Amino acid sequence: MRRLLVFLALALALAASAWADPVKFSDALYPKFQHPRCLQCHQFNSRRSNGRAWASHLHRYLCENCHKPSLTGLLGGEWMAPPNDRMDYTGLSAHDTCEMIKRNSPTGDKAEVLSRHLLTDHRVGWAIRSGMTPDGRRATVPGGYEEWQRDVTAWIADGMICE
Repeated sequence: MRRLLVFLALALALAASAWADPVKFSDALYPKFQHPRCLQCHQFNSRRSNGRAWASHLHRYLCENCHKPSLTGLLGGEWMAPPNDRMDYTGLSAHDTCEMIKRNSPTGDKAEVLSRHLLTDHRVGWAIRSGMTPDGRRATVPGGYEEWQRDVTAWIADGMICE
């Protein structure tokens, strides 16, 4: 009888998750994308947002002069901001941010490209896990890496809905 009850409870949990609402960018990821850890790099080459390339840093290839691998935990040559201001989503709505990241991601399968960047790119992992800079530790993205991984994986699996 006990096994039957456990089986029924598991079956109900699986059925409930199958009918759950899909994960939307606006609910799960938008607040995290607006966090300073993400915006700092994504604004870097943006004149519109007065990114660091326009304010205090000269070039995205000079980052490791200060952001040394011993500080960031990244391999040499990995530390650099996005290549241009096509990825500055500062002030955009959740829908527009989502559409921008899908539209301006490198060519290929968008689910695979975004999954690789958001889940395995060491720079993203640094922003979520550490936040250590030459000036000291900065606030990391709320929820930690496990929540980030869960939300990104669910959003991609549910079809990358931009609502």
